[in-house]
Amino acid sequence: MIDWISQNAQTVIAISAIIISVISLAVAIVALYTQRKHNKLSVKPIPHFSKGDYENHIFVKIKNYGLGPLKIENFEIKKNKSTFKRLIDSFDGLASKVTWETFTDDIEGRVLAPQKEFVLIQASFTSEQNDIKQAIRESLAKTTLTIQSSCVYNEKQPEVKEELTWFARH
Repeated sequence: MIDWISQNAQTVIAISAIIISVISLAVAIVALYTQRKHNKLSVKPIPHFSKGDYENHIFVKIKNYGLGPLKIENFEIKKNKSTFKRLIDSFDGLASKVTWETFTDDIEGRVLAPQKEFVLIQASFTSEQNDIKQAIRESLAKTTLTIQSSCVYNEKQPEVKEELTWFARH
């Protein structure tokens, strides 16, 4: 065997080089695949609906807890079989009775930066506005928010749906 290897040293070296090259190519392909997967995960958006219901303060926000931009493809508000694009429109005549600190217009087609938020509604109430505050809570409790989004790679993200029944606890 050793005699054969010494007589065919160039052939052995050539075959060894081919085997090492094929193994190196396989390792490079696996590393490329792993790096691409990591890159996509490292810029994935994570949408979350945040709700606040305090003694004198109510808010509903959408936050992006991910590290990549959240491209909002579709945003729906459903209440009593009606569909809206702005949360403030779902309050019927109640919206005009409240001085809103802020609210967001239609967010469909917009991009939410990482670690940022859109305030869908936010209001503070005085003690004389308890009836209006309770009516807003009751309206929110019948509301469902749905967001369909994509990431920076234009890959669809899982739909996020939030029923605001939490506001009915009062």
